[in-house]
Amino acid sequence: MCTVSYIPGADGIFITSNRDENDLRAHAIPPSSENFGKYKLLYPKDPTTGGTWIAIRNTGEVAVLLNGAFENHVKLPSYRKSRGLIILEIMQSEFPEKIFEALDLSDIENFTLLLYRNKSLWEYRWDGLQKYTESKNPDLPHIWSSATLYSDPVRKNREQWFSSWLEEESEIDQQKIINFHQSAGGKDKENSILMKRSTISTVSITSVKINMAEIMMRYEDLKQGCIKQSRIQLVEKRTKLSFPESFEIAIRNTLTRTLNWEFWPMHLIYAPMYFYWFYLSAKAGSLFFFSAANPGRKNAGFAMEKKSDSYAFLPPEYYPNTILCEQNTAPEALRTRLENEAIDFPLIAKPDIGERGTGVKLINSFRELIEYSKCSSTDFLVQEFIEYPNEVGIFYSRLPGSQYGQISGIVGKQFLSLSGDGKSTMESLIKSNSRHLLHLKVLRELYGDQLNQILPAGEEKILVPYGNHCRGAKFIDLSFMISEKLKNTIDRICKQVPEFYFGRLDIKFNTWEELENAEKFSIIELNGAASEPTHMYDPKHSIFFAWKEIKRHWDLLYKISKANALKKDLPLMSNFEGMKMLREHSKHIKGFSSI
Repeated sequence: MCTVSYIPGADGIFITSNRDENDLRAHAIPPSSENFGKYKLLYPKDPTTGGTWIAIRNTGEVAVLLNGAFENHVKLPSYRKSRGLIILEIMQSEFPEKIFEALDLSDIENFTLLLYRNKSLWEYRWDGLQKYTESKNPDLPHIWSSATLYSDPVRKNREQWFSSWLEEESEIDQQKIINFHQSAGGKDKENSILMKRSTISTVSITSVKINMAEIMMRYEDLKQGCIKQSRIQLVEKRTKLSFPESFEIAIRNTLTRTLNWEFWPMHLIYAPMYFYWFYLSAKAGSLFFFSAANPGRKNAGFAMEKKSDSYAFLPPEYYPNTILCEQNTAPEALRTRLENEAIDFPLIAKPDIGERGTGVKLINSFRELIEYSKCSSTDFLVQEFIEYPNEVGIFYSRLPGSQYGQISGIVGKQFLSLSGDGKSTMESLIKSNSRHLLHLKVLRELYGDQLNQILPAGEEKILVPYGNHCRGAKFIDLSFMISEKLKNTIDRICKQVPEFYFGRLDIKFNTWEELENAEKFSIIELNGAASEPTHMYDPKHSIFFAWKEIKRHWDLLYKISKANALKKDLPLMSNFEGMKMLREHSKHIKGFSSI
């Protein structure tokens, strides 16, 4: 109850607790299962108070107690109830993450309680006067040390031991975690993880592993030299929606997708326009008339082009710090490359060849990066996460021989986000918005019980930090923002890319004025001949506007490609070559779509 670590791993969640106690205190009773109403709890028991410092529940929850809150406190002669009984009260509640606020903690000694439930991690503190609640990132490792035994400098020192150990270990398992709890800081016996002082020492180590089917508790009594391993089978939790609610959501989503053309399948949107594509193809003598549009890029940037190649043509100051990682890159090599390029977490990982945001993921830890690498079926990029608050897509084109290029459209991207009202849970806010409701299933998988959290009034919460329409971003037509200053800036940048005449730049930036002045911005994607005029997806536009914009940009693509083909004597891609390219691209995309 005095040192606790939390580590998310590839095959489960690990929570480990070192209990530091007075040497004269009675030995704890090893873990056993007990029924508490409709729940079954597994926990070691303090024979004096009947309480515990760590407990697991057959619905997948784990709760751990530490002595003290923020700083060491003056101990009173007596207290109304043992802190170890509080943990049992919480674990008996149907909603343990909410019961803390309702508990009467008057005349209860200071404590910190950690709760893991449904992919969420909560930290509760009671300082003797006031309660504090904080949601912790469940995708990152954490360590806590008791405020009653360890001063703030010592706690920070222990956090450093923990960080250094995590950096040294490429793959974590339960035994390695236990080894850390037995040996970290070994030279400093009074403050090491396995500590010993004149009358106080670490008396036991309890480690819990959570996976999809069960929770395993390993309890080691250091005084008696015995180890007991216990398991508790998980019962199915009723996380599914009721039939009426599921039916209502299905109806609402169907209506949203039907009545708003921006959510139609791509081939349905483009269906009437394919006839115009065939017309342009007949004039050019090739279905793949675009193939000379960007002679400096593979397939003109239409398909099977590596993102790393497009970045190679840009000056480094224009795009995020990026490294190319081969499929199955060893963890040690990944770590070395990150250190060499000074790329820190969080970061972005994405396939080197991709489309429409498929396979793009925000990575918060080295362990997540290893998991991404293992799941990837292709080479991938690791890229610095750009924290500028705004993102736009700017469509650029330049006719061969023309001195200046033009901007034919600008799309602003509003990330899928919530605005708190101080009363509604995140899930309630999602359900109240038809656009958000389309992504409820994915958001539940991503956030778990965090969706029960109530956002304070006015607080903004970005749910998906990607500017992709298929990932929930709302596209806003900002073409009215086109100015001579911006055109000159974008034209100057694009001319530095060899043989680039047609495409879209996806840019993150700080302020519009700084973007116009080429300051505080970063090009996160440089798309070629397959670029869509994505400003057409603004909900205010009709499908007829979209068809007009598609035609306008295909006309530009045709003119540029034909001009390059004539001027540079470039043959257009044959139909056989083009169909082969499309088959390869389709096969490639299917290979990593599950990342």
